[in-house]
Amino acid sequence: MNVFRELRRRQQFGRVIRVAVVGIGAMGRGIAAQLKSMPGVAPAILVNRTLERAIEAWVQLGFAREEVVVSEDVRSLEAAVAMGKPAVSRCPYVAAAVDGIEVVVEATGTLEPAARLVLAAIHHCKHVVVMNAELDATLGCYLCERARQQGVVYSYADGDQPGVLMRLLEWVDGLGFEVVAAVNCKGYMDVYATPESSLEWSRRMKTSPKMVCAFTDGTKMNLENAVVANASGLVPEIRGMNGVKTSQKEALKDFSKVLKRVGVVDYTLGGDFGGGVFVIGRCTDWGRVGHYLDYLKMGSGPDYLFLRPYHLCSLEAPLSVVEAVLDREPTIAPRGAPVAEVVAIAKRDLMPGDLLDGIGGNAVYGQIDTVERSVDFLPIGLADGVRVNTPVYKGDAVPRECVDLDGGDYINNLRNLQDMLFASVAPSRRYALQPFC
Repeated sequence: MNVFRELRRRQQFGRVIRVAVVGIGAMGRGIAAQLKSMPGVAPAILVNRTLERAIEAWVQLGFAREEVVVSEDVRSLEAAVAMGKPAVSRCPYVAAAVDGIEVVVEATGTLEPAARLVLAAIHHCKHVVVMNAELDATLGCYLCERARQQGVVYSYADGDQPGVLMRLLEWVDGLGFEVVAAVNCKGYMDVYATPESSLEWSRRMKTSPKMVCAFTDGTKMNLENAVVANASGLVPEIRGMNGVKTSQKEALKDFSKVLKRVGVVDYTLGGDFGGGVFVIGRCTDWGRVGHYLDYLKMGSGPDYLFLRPYHLCSLEAPLSVVEAVLDREPTIAPRGAPVAEVVAIAKRDLMPGDLLDGIGGNAVYGQIDTVERSVDFLPIGLADGVRVNTPVYKGDAVPRECVDLDGGDYINNLRNLQDMLFASVAPSRRYALQPFC
């Protein structure tokens, strides 16, 4: 199926895919704008805690302020969607219940509100597309299973590194290459960054200091690679991955020196990769592959670098919306039991009574590891608002037993459900020598 041809047909016959976008920050606003610019899809409801931001997003899309329907009532919103009027709501759970909405896009970057929304949307039989690595790496396996049981699609969005990398992975694997590594490209990292040290960049990027800090200290990239790992079966070779300093020209050689196994997620630091991702694929068949790729200036093998030098975030995210409806397939989603975890690492010495402040905070950063090696340590997604009861020293992983987890906490309870759901899956069955099998 040619997606854009089908979307044009849908536009022509009035079968437009109507979408609720939740979280009208920089990313949500961009996704709404892109949905409006494409045939066959449309933003229908914009949801944000601050109503004015959502209303202003509609104004920027060319609507008059007085045209915007603002409501917390399901029937009023349903009427607006049916008439093609721009709608705004403060309550995501109301928006998720609206007939006429086929897909809910979650773009808040939160954990508890996002999890509540995703489950509400699934309950109302809506497909869900998330651009939220924090959520997916922490609870994605559980949310995906709930969606499967309800007969809807749960997908991480195209355009962000995990979605782009998964498309490339499936392409390389489908062409008959052995996947050596799936690689996220990062320019700079300081694991001891804090929200305070990130203030200048947050002003430039027009986002929160904690968000910038999560990028800078590497937590976000580790979460993104956990999303890829749980969808593909690829795993980190060591905690935190190898993090190879290299360039496009030297990447194959430099990774071959470092990697002790195939089928891993990893990252580069620095170099000339821009905002890209790449996959290292291996094929020893000279007649089928080597001769032709040598002629095509891809090298003499057996390892080849397949680089996608950009990811387009909000511009590509609607493609996942379309796939969910037309193909009932996710761009990228967990394939069962998790194989990777992102554990909390102390940024400083932590003493009894210290309060952990979560992702992008002052206390901890996140590093990916296998589930088997992470079982006794605190997931970074559970490290917000919990107190330390035993000293943990700078650079050490935080043991679960060294913090007081709130038994009534919503995210902790969902995580317990996920852990129980997959408790019977032995580690030996989680890890595949070949991905996608």
